[in-house]
Amino acid sequence: MKGSRGISPVEIWTAIHAGALVLSAPAIAQNDEASPAVSAFRVRGDNSAPLNVDTGWLANENEQARVEADRPFRIRMEGPAFGSKSGLDLQYRRNGGEWLRLEAHDFPYPEREVSLDFEDIAEGQPARQWKFIQGSPDGFAVLSEKGAATLAATGGRSGLTAIHPLPWPASPDLALTTRFRLANAREGFTFVFGYRDEANHDTLRVHGDGRLSLGRLAGGEEKSIWKSESPVIAEGWNELEFAAQEGRFTLELNGRELLAIPFSGTAGQPGLSVPPGGAAEFDEIEFEGVARAPRVSIVSTSAYFDGDPTADLLSGSSATFVAGSGVSLQETARLADEGNGHSEYEWPLVIRRYGDGPVRNEMGDLFEFRMVDLAGNPLDGSAIARVALDVRPGHLGGTFVETPGRIGPWQTANGDLYFIMEPSETDNKFMMMKSIDEGHTWVEIDGANRPRIGDLEAVDARFDGDTIHILHQVTRSVRYHTFRTSDHPTHPDSWDIRDEVAANADAIAQMATLERRSDDLLVAVFLADRLNLVIKGVDGGWSDPIELDPHQTFVNTGPQAVLDSEGRTHLAYASDDGRIWYRTLEPDGTLTGPVSIALGAGTGRPVYGPVLPLVFDEEDNAVTIAYRLSDGTLWERTVYQRSGPKPAQQISDIPLVTNAVDSQQAGADLVMTPNGPAVLFIDEATRSIFTAHKTDGEWSEPKLVITGIDGSWVRGAIIRKKSGESVIGFVYDAGSKGGTGLNRYSEVAHTTE
Repeated sequence: MKGSRGISPVEIWTAIHAGALVLSAPAIAQNDEASPAVSAFRVRGDNSAPLNVDTGWLANENEQARVEADRPFRIRMEGPAFGSKSGLDLQYRRNGGEWLRLEAHDFPYPEREVSLDFEDIAEGQPARQWKFIQGSPDGFAVLSEKGAATLAATGGRSGLTAIHPLPWPASPDLALTTRFRLANAREGFTFVFGYRDEANHDTLRVHGDGRLSLGRLAGGEEKSIWKSESPVIAEGWNELEFAAQEGRFTLELNGRELLAIPFSGTAGQPGLSVPPGGAAEFDEIEFEGVARAPRVSIVSTSAYFDGDPTADLLSGSSATFVAGSGVSLQETARLADEGNGHSEYEWPLVIRRYGDGPVRNEMGDLFEFRMVDLAGNPLDGSAIARVALDVRPGHLGGTFVETPGRIGPWQTANGDLYFIMEPSETDNKFMMMKSIDEGHTWVEIDGANRPRIGDLEAVDARFDGDTIHILHQVTRSVRYHTFRTSDHPTHPDSWDIRDEVAANADAIAQMATLERRSDDLLVAVFLADRLNLVIKGVDGGWSDPIELDPHQTFVNTGPQAVLDSEGRTHLAYASDDGRIWYRTLEPDGTLTGPVSIALGAGTGRPVYGPVLPLVFDEEDNAVTIAYRLSDGTLWERTVYQRSGPKPAQQISDIPLVTNAVDSQQAGADLVMTPNGPAVLFIDEATRSIFTAHKTDGEWSEPKLVITGIDGSWVRGAIIRKKSGESVIGFVYDAGSKGGTGLNRYSEVAHTTE
């Protein structure tokens, strides 16, 4: 018909199920109830199951399923099939709220970083994983100079434009870091980003005259946004970093900020463009997007590739079946290449206990999912999939604080438990978690008043009476916070002191420890370029820093402290020459000289934290210092009151994990029990958790406690049960790889019997 607007995907889907192909207005579902006679859904609990097997289901067709928080699952849904280049998006709503479009962010680690260093490509060979819009792969070749591999990009006769597709959905948010030099200064080159096609993308040009400019190509017409007033490109290598993220564009060249302006990026891919006759060289290129951990998101699956065709497994629709697609870490499902009828689409999802914000999902929350066209119109007659949320006993979710220090669990006199963590890898905020039912369920307390400072990579805390005292080091300062627990007489379950500056210092690596003395003085040790000591007096003021080893050539790191019954603060720390040191701060303020108690703890930044948190045994009047050596074995030395350290004893010959996800610490914790010291540690080979106990001066054989995980961290303490018995309660990471969602609480006996 002349002037007809054509038939939309929604109209075709509606017409098929009405029994005739008729023209109608785009149909928007008015009834949220599923229609099993027309369309079906089913929930699959096994994210590793192949795409087209009839297994792994949690419920029957069109039945609401129960899914665990922080455990990926898949939803299979019927939808339209027709010849089209468009696709379908997925929306969700929680407890009957607003419908929201789902984003794709992986689980447990929502990584959005790609680093290209060209080291694994032979000289003269073309660089891989680039899509060439103009020119050929021969224009991207790897060079080797003095053992360093670089990428040479040449424009040739017709010019070169190459896009590097990223392994996450196209987004307007992108940061790029690189080192480059101009091989042909007359022509320059261009960084391309937000690339949709040749006529629509953003550009950062490096001009041959040494200037930089930012521009946008829209509909084939280029608009200039900014240009440097004078040449800024140096001869030889230049370090450049730009970010078009969250509505701003920032540009830094050779350590100097050149630009910071409001800028709304466009969704697309990054790349490089070299004009005819031009040439440039790069020794590294890093792309970074904005990773998020939302309340619920589309995730990846290892079971199939995104876009793999589906088979007919659901029985809701009687229309002709045409293969749809499985989705993996993409926000749009691809439609069938040809044919009209119905298809099936499978979406891998995760519902997090805690997400960015922080936001929290609760046990029993109802999540509904529906497919929509790319304009956001729901598909009339398509089922609405429903799942209810379970939170397994002992599940905290969130992410661990990257610290060798103590972060809980602690128990109050009334039995409540507390633990410090973060909501997600992508949202670094303090969260004080509380359990009133012996660790079965956990929630954040007083989140509205948490400390403002993030960057939780060096936290150490002590529980004293009704207050948790917290030391927290960030890159340029050391902060002090306090939290009042449920048995505080006037302000239960509330943050008190927040973000108080204990010292200002630039840290080469964040490492800190804290002790609170019986005379109310606070002793803090932190790493600047070396370890420093500060004390908070009863007047509330902090002293000036005192360097611990001012005349030594080594760098001292990884401090741990514990207070004994006579008011002495025992310190143990490492140095970058592989030694472990011990000394004390006496009640009168005298700092004893350092004593070397171990060699061979390893050198370099990855092993800056080999000493475990210290423990004091009141009955034996002894301090236990446990540490990891470079071969991964765990050892300890005991210091009895007013005597030197006793000979070293090996705790375990099982190598434990070290520097898990760049945390620089040993994967273990030392706990003082009524029967003596005990350790929890993570085996490097299996990433399982073991325990060992010291009884009558001897360490027991390690005992397996938790297996089937990819553990990174563990922190424990003695917990009194309502039954009267005591156990080691511990929080561990069950395999997040530094990501989000796998913090869990468990318990183990504190004896070998």
